[in-house]
Amino acid sequence: MCNAAFSQVPFFAGTAGNGNLYGYTSLKICTGHNSQETYSCLQYGIGDQIAVGADISANGDKAYWGTIVRWGKQICPYFGIGAQVTPALDLTDNLKYGHTTAALFLNGNITANGKLFWCSNTWSGINNDADNTISNWGYLGYSLKAGEGSITPMLGLEHDWKGEIDPDMLAGVYYSFGKWNVYLWGSDFINAKDDLRIVIGADFNLSVK
Repeated sequence: MCNAAFSQVPFFAGTAGNGNLYGYTSLKICTGHNSQETYSCLQYGIGDQIAVGADISANGDKAYWGTIVRWGKQICPYFGIGAQVTPALDLTDNLKYGHTTAALFLNGNITANGKLFWCSNTWSGINNDADNTISNWGYLGYSLKAGEGSITPMLGLEHDWKGEIDPDMLAGVYYSFGKWNVYLWGSDFINAKDDLRIVIGADFNLSVK
């Protein structure tokens, strides 16, 4: 089975910003399986450190609607911290409680110019009808000028804090232009063999004051 928890694009500590609307959507494909997933969210910034919103995810015959509460602060260029909680209801089962996802986001620059940086995402799932999960994605990234925007390749490692899944490699790239980012991501390069997981996504951050 293609695990819906893996191959997240990286999330950073900062929130949308006061009066800004952040949106993200993605399509996730598992090669070797007729298995596609979608995830989309909208978040609105209330002050510089808090955002609220909603998301929707679908995987096979299941679909969930969640409510997002997020906090984040870039303490200095070399360290930022954020957290998010998202309880979700099952759209295929009379809005029954499905799960709560909690996340811890850490990131910071390695070089003074900010081109080389690190990022860590820890995701925990408290599930109603399945085992609870807690996993981590850690990345190194390097940003390069590309025309009017920038291109950022990233390489990372995912691992399960419960020790039930072997570590695996993550790799991806995103292109930034104006208020938009476009993502191409992948995981399960080592453990899943012919079941590579690919994510195509895009996000934006727009002022709606």
